[in-house]
Amino acid sequence: MLRDKLEKGEFAITCEFVPGRGKTGPGVEAAIEFAKAVAGPDSKIHAVSLTDNPGGNSAMIPDALAPEIQKQGLDVLVHFSCRDLNRNAVESRLDALARAGVNNILVLTGDYPASGYEGNAAGVFDLDSVQTVKYIKAMNAGLEVAGAKKGTTTQLPKTNFYVAAAVSPFKLREEELVPQFFKLEKKIAAGADFIITQLGYDMRKFLEVKRYMTSRGLKVPLIGNVYVLSYGAGKTMNAGMVPGCVVTDELLKVLEAESKEPDKGKAKRLDRAAKMVAMFKGMGFNGVHIGGFGLKTDDFLFIIKRADDFAGQWESFIPEVCFSRKDEFYLFPPPVTYRPTDVEEDPIKHLPPGHVQIGYSISQAFHRVVFDRGSLGCRLLTSYYQMTLKHPGLARFTHFNEYMVKMLSFGCRDCGDCALPDMAYCCPQSMCAKQQRNGPCGDSKCGLCGACEDEKPCAWTVVYSRMKGAGKLDDMRNHYVPPRKMNLAYTSGWANYFLNKDHAAAAEASKEKEPESTKP
Repeated sequence: MLRDKLEKGEFAITCEFVPGRGKTGPGVEAAIEFAKAVAGPDSKIHAVSLTDNPGGNSAMIPDALAPEIQKQGLDVLVHFSCRDLNRNAVESRLDALARAGVNNILVLTGDYPASGYEGNAAGVFDLDSVQTVKYIKAMNAGLEVAGAKKGTTTQLPKTNFYVAAAVSPFKLREEELVPQFFKLEKKIAAGADFIITQLGYDMRKFLEVKRYMTSRGLKVPLIGNVYVLSYGAGKTMNAGMVPGCVVTDELLKVLEAESKEPDKGKAKRLDRAAKMVAMFKGMGFNGVHIGGFGLKTDDFLFIIKRADDFAGQWESFIPEVCFSRKDEFYLFPPPVTYRPTDVEEDPIKHLPPGHVQIGYSISQAFHRVVFDRGSLGCRLLTSYYQMTLKHPGLARFTHFNEYMVKMLSFGCRDCGDCALPDMAYCCPQSMCAKQQRNGPCGDSKCGLCGACEDEKPCAWTVVYSRMKGAGKLDDMRNHYVPPRKMNLAYTSGWANYFLNKDHAAAAEASKEKEPESTKP
């Protein structure tokens, strides 16, 4: 139902539920009862969206509820977090979903673990969202795996997943916002079928996602996020306690005033949500994703019906939902219109030049002399590391010295599959709490990591600043980094590079196999 709507270019509506902790409970039962109430051939709701341990807290896995909801005759969109599973478990979970006939998947990085039994849980983050989308698309094509006989392969049965990915445009600074759009491009290049925005309350920021996609020719459906915001939820988000969710001081004052009304502001917040639905429809979005704490079936239905009443007035509502912060960065000039446009110029071309960073320039120069394939340094060191294969003591001594240099210079964690050249010499293992190799998660706030208790810069703001200064933003935008090879942990990253064991060697081999017409 959801897939059909979006593929036909019709306006789709999903409604979000948070199952909650425990095998039963209000969150679990609410989703089932909602499906029973709204399912039917004429339903204006096209899928129930089920979250996956939001906020990094334990909750019932959405996979258990999805078949029950589908039995009621309503489609399901299952959230699929990269936080809790390694790549083998990712595939296992996807196989189970496919067997259950659950095919709509929203791939997310996942919030950093916040609680757990007898202490905080560990985050896995074996794959990032770009890698996971790519993985799912490989499963759709029929995954090639090792066969029973050595040197052979076999193809697994094809799956039929319809894959959504997310984008978070509500970032204060340029170095936070632009990498979000770059990662969006990577998700679509990896095969994402449609995009859902993060929740927010600045329609100009929402419009910028659409404008960016238009400027880059990214022709996949875009769904706007409508979160029905109460004063209580607004206070929590304003305090930065919900990763990636922005509620400004100005908006919080509005919510506080509304909360003093006899209905505690319910009518106003439902109306605001309905106006946002009407605005998204008028702006040319392909659907809306409606959520909110404690919403009842009648609330969802009211919002959808009320939005139809507001359809002819949607442009007049835009100033009511434009809550920006001081010094807010926008990638595009102020819009002349919020109506859909067919042409937008790539905004990256008009950004002011960055500042050359000496440390990064030195690292690049060293890389060209020592690591570039074909360089004298690379040829000499390849011969040296081949020789160390016969001398384990020398190999250990060389590895120790490499580790000390990289640990003192870059905070190396000895992963053995080094991504320093991919990330402007920012180590993802030490600088990113979620070890993201293809772009930032959506958690950062004012340029700081949203998962760290201390004020630590988001690694990807550093990557962006370095690559902008070097004139390499197109590289950052287009370069895909495969998953880390875990079997190389605590081995020499340099040896693995020169002996063609790491991801760089695999990427180069893959590039050589590409037809000439597909190479950039």
